[in-house]
Amino acid sequence: MVPLPGFSADAPTGVLAVIPVAQLHPAQPSLGYREVNYRMQQFTAMTPATLDEYLREHYIPIAIAPNGTPFVVDHHHRAIAIQRTGLRETVYVKVLENCRNHTEAEFWHLMIEHQWVYRYDKNGNGPIDPRSIPHRLADLPDDVYRGLAWAVLRAGGYQKSDIPFQEFMWGNYLRQHLTFENTDVGFHQAVQGALPLCQLPAASSLPGFVGIPAASGSSASLNLPLT
Repeated sequence: MVPLPGFSADAPTGVLAVIPVAQLHPAQPSLGYREVNYRMQQFTAMTPATLDEYLREHYIPIAIAPNGTPFVVDHHHRAIAIQRTGLRETVYVKVLENCRNHTEAEFWHLMIEHQWVYRYDKNGNGPIDPRSIPHRLADLPDDVYRGLAWAVLRAGGYQKSDIPFQEFMWGNYLRQHLTFENTDVGFHQAVQGALPLCQLPAASSLPGFVGIPAASGSSASLNLPLT
């Protein structure tokens, strides 16, 4: 396999490169750590060669800010999961846009216009100033409802779509309709309680809404990781 170049702040659009995860700047203020833990389990089960092939195929899309900072615009969970496993320090990135010749205001306008930045905090409050987002992936707090929405997607409560930040949207919807204790038992019970909520007319405007009973199954069949 042909080695890829290291990341450069002057890399043009379309370039695929390798970069230390620690250099990546998030474009969302929180994560769902249930998904992060699940991905960590996936990665630790792979051989180094298989993991490298997977990461090259499932690269992290980025936008380069005027000051040269690489901002993650999707797959934050994959990037932080790699970092937390300690298996390797680098991931592969693809430059979607290089904004070195833009002003900061133009950069954030582009990020918002392309829906490459999520501006609601771990409690669903916002929109926030995107410049207040933590500078490191490792500093992002847990949004337990984002984690719940990810598990509900896996359980068939709604369908995956191409709409950016879909799981956050569903998480904010579920936040308004149920509460749960963030223990393993409480989480699995919340998944089951969320499934019928996904079929209500109130959810019909959300991306991936199916409007029919979710696939049968119990929380034991979801293969969700423990935290």
